[in-house]
Amino acid sequence: MSKNSSPNFNQENIVKSISDAISLGESKSNLACKGEDWESVIGVLDEAEHHIGKEMSVNSHLNSVMFSDDFNKQYEKTLPLISNYYSDLGANKDLYHAFKRVKKTDLSEQQHHIVKESVRGFELSGVALDDTKSARFKEIKQQLSMLSNKFSKNVLQATNSWKKIISVDELKGFSEAELSKVRSKKGYEINLQMPVYIDLMTYADRRELREEVYKAYISRASDIGITPKKFDNQKIMNEILQLRLELSKLVGFSNYAEYSVESKMVDSPDVVVDFLNNLIELSLPQAKTELNELEHFAGHKLMPWDLMYFSEKLKQNKFNFKSSDLKPYFPEKSVFKGLFETIQNLYGIKLTEIDEECYHRDARVIELKDNNGLMGKIYLDVYARENKRGGAWMSDYQGLYKDSLPVAFVVCNLNSPSDNKPALFDFDEIVTIFHEFGHALHHLLTKVPFPCAAGISGVPWDGVELPSQYMENFCYEREVIDLISGHWETGEKLPNELFKKIINSKNFQSGLQMLRQCEFALWDIKTHSSKNDTYEILSEVRESTSLIPIIKENRFLNSFSHIFSGGYAAGYFSYKWAEVLAADAYEYVRDNGGVGSKSSTDFRKEILEIGGSLDFMEQYVKFRGSKPKIDGLLKASGISV
Repeated sequence: MSKNSSPNFNQENIVKSISDAISLGESKSNLACKGEDWESVIGVLDEAEHHIGKEMSVNSHLNSVMFSDDFNKQYEKTLPLISNYYSDLGANKDLYHAFKRVKKTDLSEQQHHIVKESVRGFELSGVALDDTKSARFKEIKQQLSMLSNKFSKNVLQATNSWKKIISVDELKGFSEAELSKVRSKKGYEINLQMPVYIDLMTYADRRELREEVYKAYISRASDIGITPKKFDNQKIMNEILQLRLELSKLVGFSNYAEYSVESKMVDSPDVVVDFLNNLIELSLPQAKTELNELEHFAGHKLMPWDLMYFSEKLKQNKFNFKSSDLKPYFPEKSVFKGLFETIQNLYGIKLTEIDEECYHRDARVIELKDNNGLMGKIYLDVYARENKRGGAWMSDYQGLYKDSLPVAFVVCNLNSPSDNKPALFDFDEIVTIFHEFGHALHHLLTKVPFPCAAGISGVPWDGVELPSQYMENFCYEREVIDLISGHWETGEKLPNELFKKIINSKNFQSGLQMLRQCEFALWDIKTHSSKNDTYEILSEVRESTSLIPIIKENRFLNSFSHIFSGGYAAGYFSYKWAEVLAADAYEYVRDNGGVGSKSSTDFRKEILEIGGSLDFMEQYVKFRGSKPKIDGLLKASGISV
């Protein structure tokens, strides 16, 4: 690995560092405009992108995991610089013609695909627009960049704004494990951070407390509810949607949904709607049965703050165990040791934590090696904390380029050690960890030497979730459970009785879960296909997907970061489509030798190593032998048809 492979986490002079990188990019793009072949055009741009990408990535990462007002002010100054640079690049007619010249030269299969997709990218970036429209396109991209950051900042600050001190008597239903997360010098302080929120919704016996916390959470960043109104995202959302519509029309599309799917595997928004409606139709009967069972068990009609609580109680009743029974068997050290061994068994890669100074005491550094030596690094940041964006994600610092090896950031918001105990993970949290490492492997195992298509770069959005969801399946294998489990006090592996209960309960309420995800995805594609109010569209979608009352305080969309600040706009369906791919892929590998088999190696060779350098579906067919079918997803989800 090259000497410059470790990110510089210095939070000073980031505007200058971005400006310098962009100046380099501008000079390289001017040079590339005159090029005639691959090296003089794409090779020159790849060098610039390698340097700019690193500067952008580390600053975005720090703004997400160590948020502060001072740093954010500096970070926001860089957003117009970055947006303008890429807008100018996409609208550069000379560069566009240079790519078209390269297209006529003698290219490898990978190079031909990259150039073809790049030409399409130019066309989607408004290269054919006149000067006036091109200037407006650039202005919109800059505004969207700023608005997305503001949306994310409001969600974070609204989440952090709500805290409450309560007595232990109000936390009946909490075990010592849950109490330890909220114990403070003042008593017991509850908040809206995900680990605490999930505990409150799942275990708190007091219905009034669950209702209060649910309403505070679901109304975040809005004009109602408990969190400060100054963090209201409604105007930002409306402006983002309007700007996306205007942008798509500038380049010849009727709406942003059409614009978005142009760069994905699906043919049209109508295909997405049909796909989702089919899943809704297939899962709705089972979802209704599941809700009827849950309400019968509870003895009354359910409100949103009752769902997780009574679902956990019903799950305990049906399968004779509760989620907290598993946690002592999954201490952090065992989980990561087992995950690393699983990856080694799958692909022959060794992961080792190394001693390297990092940006925060919670973060650690993982090296990946195979028989040929060092392959890359992962910066792993696991625990939830106040000034850290919620959720879990993988982002890249740099890709494979010359003597620089891939580096990735893997971020979660999970339980941390407390009261002389290690961090003990819920099983769902373990699934999340496997998911994000699936993304990281996609980035790190690339064999593509071109930054524009290495790892996750250039991968269509509806294919990027395949490696992550594929990895989730291994959490349910007995051999893997033996690797990742080890009671924090005794070292005992998860007993077979509990393992069977995990398997038997794997698809508990899978109909309701399918319906929920389809609701999000259908709202997303319809919102970006229409000029109508986004909450009106959500209400229309919920007529076919929602089985319980929606309260007036529900402003879920105001904190839906995937759509308004996370890159999934008119693409949230990709989660469900990737589940189809992942279920089909895993079933094939399992039935053809499993971990370490040729089929497992083929997944690495045809999917992970290829990145965005070849047609994604064609690569899937090379691996699998046929196109994926929806049957695998339904079977894996336990939905009977």
